[in-house]
Amino acid sequence: MNLNEAKFASVDLETTGFNPYKDEIIAIGVVPMEGLKILSSKSFYSLVKSKSFDVKGLKIHGISSKDLERAPSFDEISPKVYDLLKESIIVGFCVELDYRFLKSVLKELETKTIDIMKIDRVLSRYIGEKYIVSPDLDSLAKKYELKTPYRHNALADAFISAQIFQLQLLKVLKIGVNTVDKLFNFLNEPEQPII
Repeated sequence: MNLNEAKFASVDLETTGFNPYKDEIIAIGVVPMEGLKILSSKSFYSLVKSKSFDVKGLKIHGISSKDLERAPSFDEISPKVYDLLKESIIVGFCVELDYRFLKSVLKELETKTIDIMKIDRVLSRYIGEKYIVSPDLDSLAKKYELKTPYRHNALADAFISAQIFQLQLLKVLKIGVNTVDKLFNFLNEPEQPII
């Protein structure tokens, strides 16, 4: 499939911890994309009621147990989330962890993922530019000259990741990577050191 026609969904989660088998999703942001277009009007955001809220996470994501009191359970929003993701390639920052969390609550979800950090690393090596050594979304956004005023909000982070991915798609198209298969082949080639 041509990259211009492919469906992508930038996803970001806020969770109670890093273990998808015991921790919970407490916020989700999804930003759909079609090729080189971000479909902002179809974006989705929700807080998610937690069974076991950990106050330590408050320092990072700013979500309190009070914020979650009236939030829906994941079961209540799962049909909407599944519909947004089922035919899309999931894109994000450190996306594999988010995908494992999603799979723990959406067992039927089967899709590919693309990590924007990996694209940056492979692209940078390919075109011979410095790549981000410190793996954080702020550094990556700065490299792509994007502002990040609302960090650690699931929808804002998903939107930042979507913007970075769009800029990365422009770069990969310029080097002749114009289909989804070519993109995955490009990302999975053995990395060669920059000389």
